[in-house]
Amino acid sequence: MTWLQGKNCVLPVAALHVDVSYAGCPPGVTVDVSAFLLNEHGKVASDQDFIFFNQLTRHDQGVELDLQKSRFTLQLDKTTQKLQKIALVLTISQVAKKNQHFGLLGSITVLVKDFLTGLELACFSLNTHGFNEAALIMAEIYRHQQQWKFRALGQGFIGGLQPLAEYYGVDVGEGEAATDEAAKITPVNLSKITLEKKGQSISLEKQGDGLGEVIVNLNWNSTPIKVLGNTKTGASIDLDLACLWEFNDGSIGAVQALGGHFGALHHFPFIELDQDDRSGQSLMGETLRINGQHWPMLKRVLIFTFIYDGVPNWSHVDAVITIKAKMQPDIEVRLDSHRNDQFMCAIAMLENINQQLRITKLVDYFSGHQAMDKAYGWGLNYVSGTKS
Repeated sequence: MTWLQGKNCVLPVAALHVDVSYAGCPPGVTVDVSAFLLNEHGKVASDQDFIFFNQLTRHDQGVELDLQKSRFTLQLDKTTQKLQKIALVLTISQVAKKNQHFGLLGSITVLVKDFLTGLELACFSLNTHGFNEAALIMAEIYRHQQQWKFRALGQGFIGGLQPLAEYYGVDVGEGEAATDEAAKITPVNLSKITLEKKGQSISLEKQGDGLGEVIVNLNWNSTPIKVLGNTKTGASIDLDLACLWEFNDGSIGAVQALGGHFGALHHFPFIELDQDDRSGQSLMGETLRINGQHWPMLKRVLIFTFIYDGVPNWSHVDAVITIKAKMQPDIEVRLDSHRNDQFMCAIAMLENINQQLRITKLVDYFSGHQAMDKAYGWGLNYVSGTKS
């Protein structure tokens, strides 16, 4: 199966081959494959955790790179607990001298296979036409609940290997990654920003023609939880994306599938929920769309989700929202703290601050709508509702 950006899957075995291939590479373009072994803070613990052409192995962590085949061999059962994530990246050499970028290539594919059987476990292909970045974070292999998982990313990173290595905490010295990435490199501009800590905020820059459409996407793991001693898998988890909205004139309301309040993009309240994915099997998850032309009228929007059906096990759900706006980096908020005795989670607050959009990570859990409403001072009245 070929995975789309943002999708993830459990890796059932610890011994893996990860092959990286690309098509349409023109003469004179050199693509380097690298990996960063990251701790819980998303940084390397030391420069030894940078696997690249001058440092091909980290045997004590079970990682080896074969440059000729562009292949990683991973033995995840050898990793220490401090290693939480392996970022697989590609970079183009001589960025500053030749102004090369991944738009010159046709496509890039990451293929994950069982080391022993050769069975394909995950495959992610990225069309790079139109990319102007010289570095790509293609995928992550990361710990989650005593398991290892694969996530397809495809994030562009302006600059090349040196700024990417520095972003992950590597001390890049003379003669290593800095050979072609000298001081005149383009400033770092990651195409996705993750709000790591509760209360952390970021404001999107003003554009000449406004925000355009703001897209809030929710994706999660819908796979049922297996009960010990029972082979039945049970029902899939139905996670719903929703929001509370408040306008500058005091108008308040909600957009959610519960009660059939799907909203409208081009009419009041200028916020629309695209679908109710009851199975969790939709590749695109659920999406809220905000009409940015009317953003100056809005005061704030509270993005939340709740488990409509299924076991309230947030750690199993592994949910993430991604906020996209025109000419802006994607903003990601993960539900990385958990309250399995609560059915509802306030994920992020979107606020109108001087006509700009400020996004703040919340990840607060509640027993239901009324408790969440009270916590954020919204003032709506609630009645029992169902989904048609």
